[in-house]
Amino acid sequence: MGPGARLSTRLLGAAQYAGNPPWWLVAEGFFVASVATLLVGGAGAADVLVGVTSSQAEAAVLVATAAVALYLLFLRAGHLLVALLVAVGFLLSPALSTLAADAVLSGAGRTRDVVVTAVAHEPLDRPAYRCSVRLQDGSPVRQRLWRGCGPEVVPGDLIGMVYDPGDRVAPRGLEGRGPLLRRLAWTTVLLLVFAAVSFVAVVRSYRVSSVGSDQPRGSGSASPAR
Repeated sequence: MGPGARLSTRLLGAAQYAGNPPWWLVAEGFFVASVATLLVGGAGAADVLVGVTSSQAEAAVLVATAAVALYLLFLRAGHLLVALLVAVGFLLSPALSTLAADAVLSGAGRTRDVVVTAVAHEPLDRPAYRCSVRLQDGSPVRQRLWRGCGPEVVPGDLIGMVYDPGDRVAPRGLEGRGPLLRRLAWTTVLLLVFAAVSFVAVVRSYRVSSVGSDQPRGSGSASPAR
């Protein structure tokens, strides 16, 4: 094997089979991709499912991504594919947690007007404007709101807030359906990419000792070799 072939094996995986991958390898790729995606998706929804904070749910997504990456490295998957998977996991971490909270607020959320007490301009943050608010009975709201807050808002104004009566997720300012649909589309694309990278990494990770064989592991001399 020349230097170019060794580099390709290290980056993309061995994929030493003739023609299409054997059926059992495709089945294993689908299984691993499905379990990995469910694991990461469940971790992202942990703030809703088990009541942890959003930051803990984001950390759980990163831990789940690391577990999947270590498993793929154990299978000798291509390092480039594993790195791509980790990068997608980092993008999924905040996206999944935010979408889970959005789903709760869209389904069970209640709306009310709150009074702006202060507007902070934070140009190094996104978004740049955050409003401190209180309820109209004077009770403070610990969460600062950025949806509905902007340079035109001044203390004393009323802005809309949506909150969960079960207090599973933090309250948020009101927004239209457009941003929510964009976040849903973005998170769905990331999950599909995560599943696809997992599948390809598994399928390309195996060396088949008998080229052209389609027999699974443990079936005699045609079993794959690491």
